[in-house]
Parts: sequence; structure tokens; C-alpha cells
Amino acid sequence: MPRIVQCVPNFSEGRRPEVVAAIAHAMGSAGSAKVVNYSLDCDHNRCVITLVGEPASVADALLAGAKKAVELIDITRHTGGHPRIGAIDVVPVVPVMGVDMSDCVALSCTIGERLACELGLPVYFYEESANLSCRANLAEIRRGGYEALMATGLAGERAPDLGPSRLHPTAGATVVGARGPLIAYNVNLQTGDISVARSIAKRIRQLRDSGQGMAGVKAIGVELASRGIVQVSTNITQPHATGVFEVYKFIEDEAASLGIAVLESELIGVLREEAIVDAFCAAIKLPTLHESRVLDNWLPTRDK
Repeated sequence: MPRIVQCVPNFSEGRRPEVVAAIAHAMGSAGSAKVVNYSLDCDHNRCVITLVGEPASVADALLAGAKKAVELIDITRHTGGHPRIGAIDVVPVVPVMGVDMSDCVALSCTIGERLACELGLPVYFYEESANLSCRANLAEIRRGGYEALMATGLAGERAPDLGPSRLHPTAGATVVGARGPLIAYNVNLQTGDISVARSIAKRIRQLRDSGQGMAGVKAIGVELASRGIVQVSTNITQPHATGVFEVYKFIEDEAASLGIAVLESELIGVLREEAIVDAFCAAIKLPTLHESRVLDNWLPTRDK
């Protein structure tokens, strides 16, 4: 069986498509790992690139992209709606096929060591790779963003796990870790009132934290100033507990109660076929549908 991992680095650049394309090209040219998707957003000022391949090839591709990002991104000049602490802000590693979480933890450590040694970046480990329990949650590491790290310095509770005890002059710091499947899913609302998006996101977090619903869903409200609208930006970290349609429907209903409609929703990166089928089943109340009943999965030319 092939050994396949997914790596989904997030870079702090979403306003210069040529820079994002250069980073993606560097990754795709580094070896056998494939760049299967990338997207960017000018309001978040962020891009997400999805790599898939054998562990060692993914590490090489990631480092090639990170080197290009250090060349082209200056975090000291970065502004945007999404939390961040560096040019190569976060590097998640996810098991896909023939590997388990311990393999991904080991790979994340290798990637972190290379980022620290080859690029001089301070590295924090999160999720399953966290050395400290307080760093399992990415939000805690990024608390206050790059500006907070600049103000406090990398000492005490904010000392990195690897690398120099000072921020890289233009690339800041980075976070690396192994985690389970995650669906990055956003819902855009037909309003420019950021308080609406923030209140809906807060409601999602309250339900999650109280155990009354929205299990594993992280949510923030973001202003999309270039479009004059706002967004509820979510990470669905437990797709088997809370599906895409459940998140969409909750946000739609909450917005409707305030007299506001959903404009559209968007997927960042990729997701597994089962998540698509689950969302379709929930939307049309068809609980008996299974991936085996999707004709394409029976065709010999299907590229797995």
C-alpha cells in the first residue's frame, strides 16, 4: 500500500497572485509530491496550498515552498483579517493512506527541524505534535498574532520548541504539527456588519464548548472589506461529528433570524468524498446513500 500524507501549509500572502504561484511552483517542482490545490484571499491576505505524496517527498516540497516564501514575503508589512505569526504561518500534516498519526508526528518533527536549521525559523509544535499541552491549540500559540510576539519576545511561555529565540527578521515564526482531517469552510453573508458574523461565530463556539452541538467547529467572524461583506470562517475539526451541511444550515438559520441572507459559501483546500456525500445526504434527507452508489467510483478509469 502506498504511504501518503497530506500537508496543508498556510502562507501569509493573498494579495499577490504571482507570489502564491511562485511558492506553489517551487513545491510542485521539488519532487514527486503533488500540489493538488491552492487558493488565496485578499481580505484574509492568506493562501492555502495542499500537497499530497509520500512523506519524504512532501517534506522536500514543503521546504522548497518555505524557502521561496522567505524570499518573497515580509511579515513585518503584512496586514489581513486572519490570525498569523509568520510568513509560513502553519504547516499541518495529515495521514491519508498507509500511515498513522505517529508517522505524521515524526514527519512534522522532521519538517520543523528543517525549517529551524535550514531557514532559521523559530518553530512551535501544535496538535498531536505539541510538546506542551497548552500548545495543542493553535489559537493559543497565535494569541495576539505576530505583533504580540514582537512585543513580548520569544522567552518564557512564548519560547519556541526549536530554532532561534528571536523572530526571523522577515518571516516571523511558524507552527508545525500533525492533526486529523479538517475541513476549512466559510460562509459569506449579505451584510457588511462585522458584529453579525462575530455573534454567529461566538454562538458556534458557545455550543461547542458547552457540548450542546457544533462539536469540533472553530469559528471566527471576518470582514471582507474588498467586497463589502462579512464572513463566518470555520474549521471543522471533527467532520464525522459535525458535517459541512450542519455548519452551513446553522449559520444560515442564525443569519435569517437577524434578517440577513447567505450570499455563498466556500471550501478552502480539499475534502474527502465521504464529506461531500454526507453533506448531500443531510441536505436532501437521504440517509441511505453511500460512496459505493456513486457511479464514478466503479469506473476503471477513475484516478485514485
